[in-house]
Amino acid sequence: MNVLLAPAIIQVEELERIEESKEGIIFARKRIKELENSLIFLNELYNQSLIILLDQLKDKQKQIFFAASKILTKKNISLNRLSNMLSERFDLSFSTIKWNLTKLRDIGLFETFGERGNTKTILMLTHLGLSLYSNFAQTGK
Repeated sequence: MNVLLAPAIIQVEELERIEESKEGIIFARKRIKELENSLIFLNELYNQSLIILLDQLKDKQKQIFFAASKILTKKNISLNRLSNMLSERFDLSFSTIKWNLTKLRDIGLFETFGERGNTKTILMLTHLGLSLYSNFAQTGK
């Protein structure tokens, strides 16, 4: 059994013998506190994982990620169109930008919709990518 989920699993027999009593209320409050602590721990673990992920990116990839994410939070755009836009913005080649966007997609920060190889493939932020962007856009670590 997963140690983190153990506080959330309550035996049916335990619930059946607890009624609307002082003991039941104390039991419920204890369980709620345990779940809150587990949630706080998981949230901290998630945030630390985001920091580790961000630290693994090269500076150029960070720049590309944050610039692309800023655009993608406002509108849907094709991978090629976004690569063109960022290529002009950063004065880097189209292929360099597209290669880095593809690498960022491969690690789960973006996802594509449409057939691969199609010039109209839409690039979108994943939940992970949006979390990373939302938590670190201001700092740009």
